[in-house]
Amino acid sequence: MKRVNFKYFPNIYEDDALIHAEGVCQCCGKNVYEYIDTLYSKDDVDCICLQCVSDGSAAAKFHGKFIEGAEPVSDPAKRDELFHRTPGYLSWQGEYWLACCDDYCKYIGYAGIEELEKLGCKEEILKEYVERDPLIPIEDLEECLNKDGYMRGYLFQCLHCGKYHLWVDMD
Repeated sequence: MKRVNFKYFPNIYEDDALIHAEGVCQCCGKNVYEYIDTLYSKDDVDCICLQCVSDGSAAAKFHGKFIEGAEPVSDPAKRDELFHRTPGYLSWQGEYWLACCDDYCKYIGYAGIEELEKLGCKEEILKEYVERDPLIPIEDLEECLNKDGYMRGYLFQCLHCGKYHLWVDMD
């Protein structure tokens, strides 16, 4: 089957958000072997193929969106692409998409302190995060942030300047 590319979620095929199982897409009715099961809608939707996500037909048919929240950008077309044609990542409190250079960032994946140290941007990313959300002190982030722990980071990268950004969630 042909792979679908997502500007803001380029590694969907390697992420936990994609279910690798047999199903029937509730939008187009085709038998599929990869799908997502999260759509914010009044309808009970648990199998949407990536093609129906990508072309916007699932969001239109079920009057829904794939992303719970995001930072603002000025171009409504970018907002439409993110909310109606990009699958969301798995999170405990609902995904929140970060923006930079007046565009949404691409989602990289789960991250903890170890991953940030490997990227060489731990101090910069933690400082920026605490400026965005001062309720979590840097010391708590350094002690508890783990990609597989109860305090998990979601790593993003700007499509334009390449800067990394972090969102944090707790179970």
